[in-house]
Amino acid sequence: MEEREDKRIRRTKKLLRQALTRLMQQKDFQSITVTDVVREADINRGTFYAHYRDVYDLREKIESEMIADFRGMIDDIHLNGGGSLHPVLMRAVDYLEENREIVTTLVRVSGAEGFSKKLIHVIEECRMESVPCRGVEDVYVARFIATGVVGMLERWVAESQPLPKNELIALMEHILSPMLQSARG
Repeated sequence: MEEREDKRIRRTKKLLRQALTRLMQQKDFQSITVTDVVREADINRGTFYAHYRDVYDLREKIESEMIADFRGMIDDIHLNGGGSLHPVLMRAVDYLEENREIVTTLVRVSGAEGFSKKLIHVIEECRMESVPCRGVEDVYVARFIATGVVGMLERWVAESQPLPKNELIALMEHILSPMLQSARG
């Protein structure tokens, strides 16, 4: 019974996420109401409030979930001893491809503390955790890597005919590998 309930909750949250994504593509986020979301998702208002306070809470939780997923992917680099970037980049790009609509919308809609900035922060943190900070230069290098990675991924997700996935991954590996190797040495 409990597993069935978990499935229903996951399904409900997915419907709400999809509804919010569609609405954010149609109008300004600030003008989206809970009524709009529940109508679009075809669920009851009480069900919405069982999971979220308001549409801002819904968006924040979607972003937080996705950021946590990315954090997990990046952490895998550390767990694998800093080996090949390929499997991590492949997972990240696959994830973006599967969630293209919501990622594109979050990047476009989110403000100064939005999705892109949160993703940059996660990549910076992971970089600083993996490399002993030897000076202020390392902080700048971490920001450079993070903004570059996020910028490439944003562009790839937003393009109507993006670079083929395998070419994007190869390009990112080509750019990142020397920077990551020199930091370990």
